[in-house]
Amino acid sequence: MMKIHYYPGCTLKEKTTNLDLSTREAMKRLDVELVEPDGWACCGAEYPLTEEKISGLAAPVRVLRQVRDEGGELVVTTCSFCYAVLKRANKAMIEDPLKNRRINAYLKDDIKIDPLTKTKTTGFEDYKGEVKVLHLLEYIKDEVTYPRLRSRIKRDLAGLPIAAYYGCRLLRPQEDMSWGEPDEPRFFEEFLEAVGCRAVDYPFKQECCGSYLSVSMPDAASDASYRVLRSAGLNGAAAATVTCPLCFYNLDRRQEKIREMFPDFPGLPVVFFTQILAWALGVDRDVLGLDQHAVPAGHLFADDRPAEVRT
Repeated sequence: MMKIHYYPGCTLKEKTTNLDLSTREAMKRLDVELVEPDGWACCGAEYPLTEEKISGLAAPVRVLRQVRDEGGELVVTTCSFCYAVLKRANKAMIEDPLKNRRINAYLKDDIKIDPLTKTKTTGFEDYKGEVKVLHLLEYIKDEVTYPRLRSRIKRDLAGLPIAAYYGCRLLRPQEDMSWGEPDEPRFFEEFLEAVGCRAVDYPFKQECCGSYLSVSMPDAASDASYRVLRSAGLNGAAAATVTCPLCFYNLDRRQEKIREMFPDFPGLPVVFFTQILAWALGVDRDVLGLDQHAVPAGHLFADDRPAEVRT
């Protein structure tokens, strides 16, 4: 069993435990054990938006430094926000000498506690960007590889039509993320096809779902999410799949409000990509956390499901 570092992030421990559990169970079926960095904390959720105030880099760099100090060469994550913050922070530590010097000076007095003696010391080695940051989709494509993934499939998904929703954070800003063409992405669809789904193409797959407007302008978030879901449904999707807990909240939990605003909206289940992966790999249905969905998705994960399911 190969061990790799895994950064779940805060939301997966509180609000979307189904994303965390399905990820772990799926990766076990691929002979990969996910190990959390000791003492990890929130990555900050948002990459610093100004060049001058770099204190927002402290949290993600601490995570990356911990992975390195535990002997890790890479860390994977499933949350799009965590992925963007960790990857961009790592890039800054490699490419920006001033930020590197300032943030290492900022973290110089962090305290290390010996797990056996409880002795407190300082003096962490400077972090220079030694850890590779990968999204789980990226790890599966490049490290597990699709041929190996297909060899482990236990359930025939029979061309279940699924719409991949990229959202904003997986792809942008392109100069930092460097993974996939933001205007014509395809890697999420390739994953779906590798596990036996039929990837549904639709024009709103990389449009914003409203993100944090869900807090300050909830109607705007409902409107943005409606346009994404409507586009997916009109193009034949039985469900939309996401990587991001906030996208999941907007697309799944907002559907009651969306129906009030748009009475003709029929609804569309929203699932995490790891739930589809785990199910295809033979993981028990009870592990998928289907009770955490506002819009029922259980019919998608039934052994007697028809070849194509429409809602």
